[in-house]
Amino acid sequence: MYKVTGTLNRTKLSGKERNFRSRIAQLATGQWVLRGTLSERAGKCGKANCRCTRGELHKSLYLVQSHDGKFRQICVPQAWQQRVRQAVNDYHLMQKLIEEISELEWKRIKQRKE
Repeated sequence: MYKVTGTLNRTKLSGKERNFRSRIAQLATGQWVLRGTLSERAGKCGKANCRCTRGELHKSLYLVQSHDGKFRQICVPQAWQQRVRQAVNDYHLMQKLIEEISELEWKRIKQRKE
């Protein structure tokens, strides 16, 4: 008989699933997590004597995300770029791990096992 309980019994989970859940918890606590996509762009600043007028374009990093059905973007300051890159990567990793856990849950329901 398939028994449905309100709480998760970690001892009945596979080692793989425990590892997925542990990694998500680690990422969610003490880390920056940011949904979005990073876009690197190059452009000119408009100053007459700048190197960009000779073809050495300024590079910028933008964070892009959809919000309320519309796209929004923000230029990421140089000092924040590494932190923002890590936060976006951690978000994508968490999303992947959640999908893995969801697949395991799907299989568990299909087999009617706790």
